[in-house]
Amino acid sequence: MKPSITFDELVKESSLQQAERLAYIDFKIRYLGEISRGEIIEEFKIGQAAASGDLKLYREFRENNAYRDHTTKKTVINTELYIPLVKLDVHTALNFIHHGFCRNELMEKRSMVPLEVIDPRMSPDSLNEEDVATVTRAITSKSGLSCGYFSASSGDHHERLLFPTALFVDRKYWYFRAYDRSQNSEKTGFKNFKLARLKNVQWCPKQKPNPDEDFYHDKAWHTLLPLQLVIHEDRKEAAKSLEREFGLVDGKLTITCQAALAYFIRHNWRIDVGNGEKGYFNFRLENSEGLKQVEYAAGLFG
Repeated sequence: MKPSITFDELVKESSLQQAERLAYIDFKIRYLGEISRGEIIEEFKIGQAAASGDLKLYREFRENNAYRDHTTKKTVINTELYIPLVKLDVHTALNFIHHGFCRNELMEKRSMVPLEVIDPRMSPDSLNEEDVATVTRAITSKSGLSCGYFSASSGDHHERLLFPTALFVDRKYWYFRAYDRSQNSEKTGFKNFKLARLKNVQWCPKQKPNPDEDFYHDKAWHTLLPLQLVIHEDRKEAAKSLEREFGLVDGKLTITCQAALAYFIRHNWRIDVGNGEKGYFNFRLENSEGLKQVEYAAGLFG
């Protein structure tokens, strides 16, 4: 079987439109675990015959990558034999998941103006492609995965059984939300995990979450916190620049965030939440006493 090729090389073997649809099929199978003919029709506004022809052609390129599930009528990944058809770096794949499929991101082009990426940690090599694909397939199929995890807050690196529910990105660092069912964990429940810290990831498609472990029972994810911010007294001299940068009016701003993500907002915006922590702050949280009474707001103050 031929090794993976670039999108431009695939265009030379078919056509631009055909290559685009084949790359879409390959992406969906790898990162979401399955694809239906209807999804191809919807994405590219083509007929049933053309979509069926695309799936047939994909099988000719990669006959062992997937199989037809006659119950769901979907083409499903064969994880043991899958080999990518198109070379696709992991950050491009995550952008597709976030914003939708776009062939322009597959094509080799120069930036329109001089442009550099400052942080080398954001190179595609900082994330393991197969680890990310395993997480996104688990989210799509509502199933589990086993993995090790390099926790920054503890020395707990044992194997975990996780049920991923969602992705989120914080200043270009990718995370996922998951229910941790691990018996040896300090505390089971919904937690945030950084994709780059995973190791020994194995998809467990037959492991399914219990009703209280699924996405809709993640109370912290579905609880919204109103954060009433004022410019911190130590930053009065920079009030005008902070108002312009963060969109404050008369030195005040209320933003709303999910309780599960409040920790990230607090640190990114440099918010003094009144817990005695010393540091460099831009804002003070005016309604901290009220939020301390919210059951799932602990992450904001911890």
